[in-house]
Amino acid sequence: MRNIKEKLISTAVWILGLSAFIPLGSIILLLSLFINPQHFDPFIKLSCRIILRFLRIRIRVEGVEHVQPRQTYIFMANHVNIFDVFVLYGYIPSFVRGVELDKHFGWPFYGLLIRRLGMIPISHTNARSALRSLRHAQTALAHGTSIVILPEGGRTLTGDIGPFKRGSFLLATKAEIDIVPVVMVDAYRIKHKGSSLIRPGKMTLRFGEPIAYQDIKHLNTRDLTARVRQTMSALFHQ
Repeated sequence: MRNIKEKLISTAVWILGLSAFIPLGSIILLLSLFINPQHFDPFIKLSCRIILRFLRIRIRVEGVEHVQPRQTYIFMANHVNIFDVFVLYGYIPSFVRGVELDKHFGWPFYGLLIRRLGMIPISHTNARSALRSLRHAQTALAHGTSIVILPEGGRTLTGDIGPFKRGSFLLATKAEIDIVPVVMVDAYRIKHKGSSLIRPGKMTLRFGEPIAYQDIKHLNTRDLTARVRQTMSALFHQ
């Protein structure tokens, strides 16, 4: 009986979420044809928050006072489920663009949306293409756009923070930008890879103190990867 109830609730929430995502996404697509998305970024953030409300996902934000909205950062976040994008773009106070898996750009509607908004595709199978994507991200940072990266490279299978791919940290060493660790806690219970069920509830988006470039510029990519992962793990289990 409990499984049936969970499935009915999940189905209803999927319908509610799509009923918000499709019209709001369509408005954003239309606006992007005439206006630089940076100029209506507050509406995009509001839209992400509305979609989360329709999905019955309640967000508690902690540590956002560590972030100066007008400063450029690399945000490093854990990857939990398909709703991470709405959480991160909805609640990171900076103008931010993400590095997303290239196959997402081929998805119906969503792919067109992230392409119009200027997200950066990255390949996990083509090293040369991945390096081009990182150079694109470096250029964006140089022009004042913060970048969000999910260094695990894929959604967690356990709910905990998984191993990090070192490619993200090539960007961090070259860009000379402070890194902000960000973790999503309790999102795995709401939705996780391998299940289509949505279990509405509360989760926490927690920002750590920025890791200053001056404190890490002497580190190689292996040591930097370990440093950031250790920081994020401590923040996650705080």
